[in-house]
Amino acid sequence: MSTDKKIRVGVIGAGGNTTKLHIPGLLAQNGVEILSVANRTLASGQRVAKEFGIPRAEADWQAIIEDQALDAVCIGTWPYMHAPMTIAALDAGKHVLCEARMAMNAQQGRAMLDASRRHPGLVAQIVPAPHTLAFDQTIAGMIGAGHIGEVITLDARVAMASYPDPDSPISWRQD
Repeated sequence: MSTDKKIRVGVIGAGGNTTKLHIPGLLAQNGVEILSVANRTLASGQRVAKEFGIPRAEADWQAIIEDQALDAVCIGTWPYMHAPMTIAALDAGKHVLCEARMAMNAQQGRAMLDASRRHPGLVAQIVPAPHTLAFDQTIAGMIGAGHIGEVITLDARVAMASYPDPDSPISWRQD
């Protein structure tokens, strides 16, 4: 198997997490190249493309999905778009890295799972939610230090620092 072939990635959504973590992380990998980016506006996509040396900015996310030159997509949009974009990308034959939160509800999550099962040769990955990373490291450290024995199961809860306002619509973070 040749290692000369690069994984060609398109980025959909170029907000804070994507520009601070995902794009630099992908560019730092040997064998990975980002060929295009699509953001909320073409102008903002062009700014990100220029900043990171990405060859193309697209006016809409469908152009990234339809691009036959791409092997994978990185989805860094707001969660309400994760399911339709992930499903479209998998159905177009692309590997997917999708930002957390996976979906808006269980129905969308199941549809994403079904799409991944239709395409078992493709990788579909959800980025871990950042608020669990410190917890994960703490538990791993405790196991490594011998403070915790063999873990059979682990149940953890994460609470938000904000509470729903009863006089305003519920946010996706509280749904």
